[in-house]
Amino acid sequence: MNVWMMRHGESEANRDGLWTGHLDVRLTEKGKMQAMQAGKFLTGGEFDKVFSSDLLRAKMTAEFAIPGCRCEFLSALREIDVGSLAGTPYNGLTDEKRETTAEHGYSVFGGESKTDFRNRVYGYMKMLEKQDCSNIAIFTHAGWMRQFFELVVGVPFPKKSICCDNCATALYEYKNGTWKLHSWINL
Repeated sequence: MNVWMMRHGESEANRDGLWTGHLDVRLTEKGKMQAMQAGKFLTGGEFDKVFSSDLLRAKMTAEFAIPGCRCEFLSALREIDVGSLAGTPYNGLTDEKRETTAEHGYSVFGGESKTDFRNRVYGYMKMLEKQDCSNIAIFTHAGWMRQFFELVVGVPFPKKSICCDNCATALYEYKNGTWKLHSWINL
């Protein structure tokens, strides 16, 4: 099974330098263009299933990347919940505090811990393994993609070590009980 995974295009919050998490924001015009361009990386648009985060920025990316696709919208594909940081300026935290949240999560802000987030992504990964499909497309978020990558390789990586630009696209292969990263494309 091939699993194509794409981060959403530039959102209004990305453009404005805001923490997003579960905040529901739209794509910018640039984000719409990114999604259309990145859609060319997807294999002919022939997917057995298409899944998207239920947040607007991911839904819009799916719509622009694969026009007319039928998506199943899932909260399991949402970004990590950053709690009360949602909608606040990203530069409002010190580098030290930002590193702490990247390592442990956002429970101190009423959001999701890193462990809870990892378990959510892992649970979805296990659901994917049961799919009887050849090609699946997933539209999600940067943190989600990084966490999935960590689960596949089995080693935690610092957030800064994995470049996940808007509309980054990863292709994973699941075969004989093993996940493999085939490619990772940043626009």
